[in-house]
Amino acid sequence: MDLELGLDPDDAARLPRLAFLKPLRAGKARSRAIRIVWHDDPDGTLAGQGRIVAEQRPGWRLERSQPDGEPWAPGAPAPVLAQGRDAASLGPVLPDRLVPQAAFEGRALSLNLNSSHGPVELTLLNGAVRTLTAERRVSRIQFSGEEPAVLALALQFAGELAVAVPSASLAAEAIAVTRGVAPGPRRAGAPELPPALSVADAFGFVVGHLTDVILYLAPSAADGRGGPEPVHQMRVAVRRLRSAIKVFRRAVACPSVDVVDAGLKALAMRLAPTRDWDVFTTETGAKVVAALPNAEKLRRLLAAAERRRLACHAELRRYLQSVEFRRLGIELACLAGGDGWQATLGEAEQAALGTALNDFAGHVLSRRLKRLAQRGDDIADLEPAALHGIRLSAKRVRYAAEIFAPLYPGKASARFIRRLTTLQNRLGSLNDGAVAETLLSELTGTSGRQAFASGLVLGFIAARSGRARERIARAWRDFHRLTPFWE
Repeated sequence: MDLELGLDPDDAARLPRLAFLKPLRAGKARSRAIRIVWHDDPDGTLAGQGRIVAEQRPGWRLERSQPDGEPWAPGAPAPVLAQGRDAASLGPVLPDRLVPQAAFEGRALSLNLNSSHGPVELTLLNGAVRTLTAERRVSRIQFSGEEPAVLALALQFAGELAVAVPSASLAAEAIAVTRGVAPGPRRAGAPELPPALSVADAFGFVVGHLTDVILYLAPSAADGRGGPEPVHQMRVAVRRLRSAIKVFRRAVACPSVDVVDAGLKALAMRLAPTRDWDVFTTETGAKVVAALPNAEKLRRLLAAAERRRLACHAELRRYLQSVEFRRLGIELACLAGGDGWQATLGEAEQAALGTALNDFAGHVLSRRLKRLAQRGDDIADLEPAALHGIRLSAKRVRYAAEIFAPLYPGKASARFIRRLTTLQNRLGSLNDGAVAETLLSELTGTSGRQAFASGLVLGFIAARSGRARERIARAWRDFHRLTPFWE
């Protein structure tokens, strides 16, 4: 396995002197100068296609700078599409005029390490990406060896240095420097499976896609850039990934998957209250204040809510900057890009793993839809707890449908997901009221000091919930009439 981690350039000098490395070193360290020059045409045609030409002695290569639907696990080397002795040998698909865009110049320090899990070759790249007008220092650690050894060593590094799975390839980072911007996301939104994958490859692709989303959003969620949206999207990605683990559970249940699921649960527990307080202060509370602008007691209540919201953001920020989160990113990257977890599967899981992906998908989707559809034709008069259960079941069906929809061409899958999303959103508006009621009880406790303001909010929510029930009933009927797209 090959794995690359990003490293703060200020920590690069510390790496060879780490105490835990001394007994692992085999032979002398080797250092060499390294220079990579990335080429594109003046219009950035290749970069727009997620490709780039790299010149690195003794040859040239056409490589990916951004994924294009193909499996490319986080932290894995960029896929090489062509290579040769010069640019002309890379094929006729290149632009007519290639010019240098950016260059990495620095040193590569190589160490051979004998860990308890096997040998690993470690290479530290330390230097800078340079363009005509800008420069950015960059350090990367590259590990090469058997998967258990690479994973164990990378996790150990995460406990000593602020290393993390990079959210952009070195080429993508260089392209971003030329444009004077931060690198964009490798992937966004829900995963879309490429054709002709096995169950194992599909699982790895989904894990890799959603890991990319989570890692890209983490810095913005930690520092509050972009308002509440990064936290919201990160929470959605974590939910999708935890749901995907359940979707593939009968084929992938093993200790490695359990470890990352536990880590994702710990992350979800920080994201959930942060998102709930974001919604309460910026949406629910803001609407009540707009309706009752002169209610001073209401403003004091929302000021207390804002303090809770900021406290949750501070706790989330501490977690996202912790060793625990860095290790979770590494474990997810290795799960997406490796196959070591398959060796620990039981017989039942091995059999499920050998199932054709369409058959596997149909089984999962039918089982989840059955649990949702058993609620009957009319849900308008159900208690809030029962409606919340329907919302959770709808979410499980939707996440599975989003994963497997690309296996079923046509408009039926898009229509199914669209109507399911409408149902889920309308149920969600009702659930926001239930969450707000819980948050209000946290704020007011048993003292009754803010009972009047709390009553204003609850009354506002109750008025909205009556209208929401009618819209939920219509969305349920529209969804219920659909024929499953996989049948």
